[in-house]
Amino acid sequence: MNSSDVSLDIGAKVSKVEYTELTDVALHGTEDSVSTEQNDKLMSTYCRKVDRRILLYATILCILNQSDRGSIGVAKVVGLENDLGMVNNDFNIATTLFTVGYLSLEFFSNFVLKWVGASRLLPTLGILWGVVCALQGVITTKGQLYAMRVLLGMSECGFTAGILLILSFFYPKHKLTTRVGLFYLSSPLANVISGPLASALSQIHHPTIKRWQWVFILEGVITVCVSILGYFILQDHPEKCKFLNPEEREFIQKYKQREGTLGGSQKLAARDVFKVLGDWQVWVMMGATFAACEACGSVSVFAPELINELGFTAAQAQAMSALPSACGAIAMVFIGRFVRMCGSHWLAGTSALATALVGSVMMISTLNVPVRIIGLCLTGTGGFAGLGIFPGWNITANSQSVAASAVASGLTVFFGASSGFVLSNVFINSDAPRFAIGHSVNIGIMALGITSCVVTRVSMGRRNRKMRESRFDAEKAFQFEY
Repeated sequence: MNSSDVSLDIGAKVSKVEYTELTDVALHGTEDSVSTEQNDKLMSTYCRKVDRRILLYATILCILNQSDRGSIGVAKVVGLENDLGMVNNDFNIATTLFTVGYLSLEFFSNFVLKWVGASRLLPTLGILWGVVCALQGVITTKGQLYAMRVLLGMSECGFTAGILLILSFFYPKHKLTTRVGLFYLSSPLANVISGPLASALSQIHHPTIKRWQWVFILEGVITVCVSILGYFILQDHPEKCKFLNPEEREFIQKYKQREGTLGGSQKLAARDVFKVLGDWQVWVMMGATFAACEACGSVSVFAPELINELGFTAAQAQAMSALPSACGAIAMVFIGRFVRMCGSHWLAGTSALATALVGSVMMISTLNVPVRIIGLCLTGTGGFAGLGIFPGWNITANSQSVAASAVASGLTVFFGASSGFVLSNVFINSDAPRFAIGHSVNIGIMALGITSCVVTRVSMGRRNRKMRESRFDAEKAFQFEY
């Protein structure tokens, strides 16, 4: 790792001098005892181990999570509504009920994770939602679908927030935003994979099992099999991580203690949680996350329908629904470089939401097929780029305590999922093919997200100045990263 790797890493406001000081003290308690090269090597070795075990598995399971959640969009275009007798806005009700189930227990999920442990809770959640997803393939009425969507939301809640929390336990602050962004790369990848996969599955012909049923059943079975592996892969926190050697465990504990972000073994006090919840800046930050998730949801759930309404067949719509998500995946791969080019999270995030806004304007302004496809791709690009920025920014900027990390990760997922309430009720069948209501709402939400970025930037700048002025040793004062 060279100096540019440290100072330019996504979300890193840690200077080379500060990073060297932290690693030197973490290893030997002094600033001159070992070389920077040795420190960098040990940090790189540690991060590679965590990347290969925790991050890789979490990303794979999240791909399945997003695929199972969005499979209802594919099922819709291959006969779900007709077979279940769904009319008018029945499909929107089904998608809304998922959000109801998801949010019903989301706020308490990180408290349960701290009590039970990530290595036990997260694989169990994967098995539960995999079973529920598969059971959607045996329903015969829309009432049963409604019940399954509520149960699917309840079984999925806690997974994403839990992953974000344990990532904050394992990674140093200057590495966290990058890893959170890589984790969220699973969202567009899920759409890229699930679109063609679901298209292939829906071509299976069986005398008694419908095409849309195959989509639910096989995707659910795959999720259950992968989730079982989590009991042997995931770890609760680095202090007791089995795949780290004693030197690495000691190093990361001292390093994170020095930067004030060690939380894996700390208790989650209710008083600290309420203190963080009372901070208005935390809530304002979530507005940008809400907007990015709204744009992503437009692509994930409704892209097959939007493309189908442009005159393409169901099979073509399923396959082409991968295109906007592919654009989003590419944007997320390069979003780190874009953040570094902008020099800040807030400016890069504002640009991402502006891109999604332009895409929505293009889709509402014309029925020209090529223009609308480009607009849908811009929406996917901006939305998923924002998803690669905002969750990591939320957690990195609120990593001064385990309570702050827990609240930030929980609210990030809560607000992201809340966008489903809006999304599920603005893209309605009677508004096809222009879907003017849905795109108009998206335009307004993108504008609010941009405003959220600007307000957060101003607030963080003022708070940083006050903290520097009030601390005798200004270099050691906690600083918000924007």
